[in-house]
Amino acid sequence: MRRRAMTVTMAAFFAAMMLFSDVEIFADQESITEVEVTTETQVTTTEQVHTTETKADNSKEKPGTNKRKETKKKEGKEKKNSHKKVQSKKKRTETKKKIYKKEEIISQNSFTKDQKGQKEYLGSYFYFNQADAMWNHNNLSLHSSGCGPTAVAVCISNLTHQWVTPVDTASWAEKNGYYSASGSLHSAIPAIANHWGLECKGLYKNKIQIEKALKSGHMIVGLMGSGYFTKKGHFITLLGIDKSGKVEVADVGSRSRSQKKYELSFIIGNSKSADAGGPFWEIWSCKEDKKSKKKQNKTTDRVAKKQEIIQKFYADLQADLTEFEREIPMEELLLGVKDQTFQIHSSKINSHLRNLGKQLNDEKLVKISETYSFGMDGIPVYDEKTCFSVPTYLEGYCNY
Repeated sequence: MRRRAMTVTMAAFFAAMMLFSDVEIFADQESITEVEVTTETQVTTTEQVHTTETKADNSKEKPGTNKRKETKKKEGKEKKNSHKKVQSKKKRTETKKKIYKKEEIISQNSFTKDQKGQKEYLGSYFYFNQADAMWNHNNLSLHSSGCGPTAVAVCISNLTHQWVTPVDTASWAEKNGYYSASGSLHSAIPAIANHWGLECKGLYKNKIQIEKALKSGHMIVGLMGSGYFTKKGHFITLLGIDKSGKVEVADVGSRSRSQKKYELSFIIGNSKSADAGGPFWEIWSCKEDKKSKKKQNKTTDRVAKKQEIIQKFYADLQADLTEFEREIPMEELLLGVKDQTFQIHSSKINSHLRNLGKQLNDEKLVKISETYSFGMDGIPVYDEKTCFSVPTYLEGYCNY
């Protein structure tokens, strides 16, 4: 029994030992695998933690860096935007300057205003614009239909030097049946002009008569048709014509079109057919014509008197010439040579020329008589650059 009990106990002991050793081996293998796995995860997690910690540390060390970056970005954007705005403003100003320069090249007259009298000038002419507020606080419909009365008002104010406004002309024309909200009759142009004491004559489309009227200082009202000046019908005023044949226009519906000069053929080409002698009406003042004629007469009288003095100069000079000087043509005889030094003139031409300068109130001729030699004194060798031709100079008096 004792042997059996010993054997049983011994067997149990060895079995327990075997079980214990198997458990340790498994546990060791499992722990190794766990360590390998956990170490990989720890490495990755530690790197993540390190990076997060460094970010946190940086945020702790430099507080508000994100805000500064945002503000810098905003400032940068604002600077860019402001720079763009400045550039755009510069471009606008440059383009405006270019446009202004272009307009300045085309422009012939500039507009000025008299603030006290509310008068507007186109160069030296009175100007009215039918769309201005000062003419449209009434029931005359000048803004839409008042080009006719306004165009004639330009003529009346300039030719009579009286302040006759579009309201004056339109109200009179309306009372007398020449004007309404739908526009003006063609016969309104001569009727309004005659009422204010002006002469008016229909020129139709006769280019020669229109040009002649403008050159004589008369004004012309023209009716334009569909084209450059209007889409339907529009009255304008022709103020004058220059030496090159270009016409100054007062377009009562447009200030920009009024600042340009036009070829007369272009204006006639833009006109439309009209009654009462139109589409062009010559308007003038008999009083102004009389004044201009008086001025012309005065100038012609002055020229005539100067020509008489010059003719007498030639006659008196011919009588005082020596026999030698009479054989020389007058053009050569009166070709003076500038004196290099003071010289006593033996010829009588200098004294006659001096008297002529005094009679004509011409100081230049007086100096020429004192510093140039003529006749016998000037015949020796002369240089053309230092010569003075008296006949050529006296021809200028005929053009005065």
